[in-house]
Amino acid sequence: MSGKIIRMNRIFKADGKTVIVALDHGQFQGPIEGIRDIQTTLKNIKRGQADAVILNPGAIQDNAQILGGNLAVLCRITGASTNYSPSFDYHRLISSVRHAISLGADGVVVMGFIGGSGENQSLELLGRIAEDCSVAGVPLIAEMLPQSSDHFTDPKFISLGVRVAYELGADIVKVYYTDKDTFSKVINSAKIPVVIAGGPKGKDALETAKEAIELGAKGVAYGRNVFQAEDQADYVRKLVELVHS
Repeated sequence: MSGKIIRMNRIFKADGKTVIVALDHGQFQGPIEGIRDIQTTLKNIKRGQADAVILNPGAIQDNAQILGGNLAVLCRITGASTNYSPSFDYHRLISSVRHAISLGADGVVVMGFIGGSGENQSLELLGRIAEDCSVAGVPLIAEMLPQSSDHFTDPKFISLGVRVAYELGADIVKVYYTDKDTFSKVINSAKIPVVIAGGPKGKDALETAKEAIELGAKGVAYGRNVFQAEDQADYVRKLVELVHS
């Protein structure tokens, strides 16, 4: 469908790669450092020339005057679970594909859990949203997360998540990086673009991105490593240079 192709070309540049900045943490974690003043952060992300940004529906609506241009907008449409929830993998639909389109979104982001009590419901929801995206011509980004933190970088869990996302109709999959010995297996799990999540600050995220790109990742979808950087715009520039070089 031409709609998906056009929107995918906004998310991915001519080299087939992308730098996505995730600013959707407020739905789960509240006004944490780096996104308290989300308008200033968005301006910095644009100055750094990121390719796309992930936002929740309310943040898109409130910052429409900043968005657009060369910055693709990806709308998270699942959630309904905060860090205080006893069941963090209890994700539900918080918006619709149709509403995301009305907000100006170029794609939608959906969480899928592997293992744990939330797996069945999240994967059913992922499949249903994939159908809506196919009809509407909107790319679907599936963020596949092992429910247990013990398996966050386990290649068996991550590879399974990539394949499940593909089988259910996702166009792009966002996962944690495993390591240089196993990530090729993750990439080869399905023929859809894989972008890596940043995870908590601490590990050298730029070096991780470099390794992942060399092994076949099509980009990054970093959050805290960007918006909690000392200079947000400069950090984005470094990612752009690294990913697109």
